Amino acid sequence: MGNPGIWFGNQVLALAQAGGRTLGATEVSEQEGILLRLVQVENQNHTKLREVFYGYRSARGMSIPILMIPPGVNDQDPRLETANQYIQQLAAQRFELTAENSQAPAQPAAQPPAQPANNFGKTDIDLTYHAKAVISKERDVPLKGVYVFIGYGFGASYGGVGTTMSWGQQAKQQLLLLFANGVVAKTDLNGDNLAGHHEAEGFATMDVTNPAAIAGAPFGHWTENGNSIHIRWNIGAPTDLAKIGNNLEGKGERWTPFKLAEGDRMEGTFVRKMEAGLRSQWIVLHKNGTFEGDGVNITMGGEIVNPYFPAHGSGTYEVHKGSLILFFQNGFTQAIECMIDNAPNGEAKIVLLNGFPFERVR
Repeated sequence: MGNPGIWFGNQVLALAQAGGRTLGATEVSEQEGILLRLVQVENQNHTKLREVFYGYRSARGMSIPILMIPPGVNDQDPRLETANQYIQQLAAQRFELTAENSQAPAQPAAQPPAQPANNFGKTDIDLTYHAKAVISKERDVPLKGVYVFIGYGFGASYGGVGTTMSWGQQAKQQLLLLFANGVVAKTDLNGDNLAGHHEAEGFATMDVTNPAAIAGAPFGHWTENGNSIHIRWNIGAPTDLAKIGNNLEGKGERWTPFKLAEGDRMEGTFVRKMEAGLRSQWIVLHKNGTFEGDGVNITMGGEIVNPYFPAHGSGTYEVHKGSLILFFQNGFTQAIECMIDNAPNGEAKIVLLNGFPFERVR
């Protein structure tokens, strides 16, 4: 195969051109052992699509799953996280599509790959967002430390349909989570990076006691030896970090302590303010742990993406491990990544739900 990056880049362009006219492409990059390239294509119906190509080694050489992103799906859409996590699982298992594990003949290269029937019980990727279960208190592993890295790293820069794309130095914010059972996770603090690992539901749904759930990226295991921490990632090279004061420092990176939202009880009405003519969304939170909401489901993709999340409803809430957990009266439960910006008087000023700002109005 020679240089796998060059081979992968050429294959990506050939596959993209088979599906339409190529409008732009990033350079090939590698992230946690997986090659990545983002391409914008205009198909025969003049529809402009984004296609994310992943490359990883498998038994017969290299597998190249393709994630096709239609117009109207933005980078915060929870379906992208679902699809990206699925492909990360394929890479961790070194899965490759063959006649033996597919219920249908292999599809032409320009079409999206079929989901393996033997591992996931279906032949198509389900891009409807399904709420993850909140981890029970019996299985909830405490965090020994949470750290944030704010700096620059390689990533895809994309300005929207009709713009050019480039791969280069991009601002990034990442969290490092050290769990008491020796599991470690590294996730994006926001969901702008298509090839990243953003937890749209926060960490109240992250089951680090389940070996299957932590078998691939972005997980690994950590050990502590005096003033150093060694991390062995499931995918990618290991990391060594030294304790310098309250910080963790390694080669070209410094991690500082970060406080996840935990146990907050709020009293107030919080509104996501929209432009004139557009309906705003709101949530009322009470110190007794109850809530009422209208349109909060927009934070997790809205009715089309997440049809089970009630558009209007009430119930009780809890803040745990950076998640606002909504327990609706109809029995539905949804955790949403949550950060709280407090005013000088200690009251919540802005509640940020999966990147959507809800500002206090009263």
